[in-house]
Amino acid sequence: MWKSLEVMTNSYSLIKIRESRNEFEALLRIYGVSNLKLCKIIGVNYATSRKFIENPTQLRFIHAFRLADFIGLTAQDIVDTIVYDLN
Repeated sequence: MWKSLEVMTNSYSLIKIRESRNEFEALLRIYGVSNLKLCKIIGVNYATSRKFIENPTQLRFIHAFRLADFIGLTAQDIVDTIVYDLN
């Protein structure tokens, strides 16, 4: 698993990951999911996926489920990442 994580992290430098606006954006960057890739994964347009990145609380459960399925996590992991910023 760690080897695949290293490969995915090469898409973004650690500096870019640290500059993320929220934990959800950092999670996407760690797994190498760009805005364009996110909109294809969850089935929304580019502007909507950008809004989800800026304010992940607007993300619907079905979108979180699709993203989690693509990344290989559980939907609860995605929800926990979003809730972390609310605290």
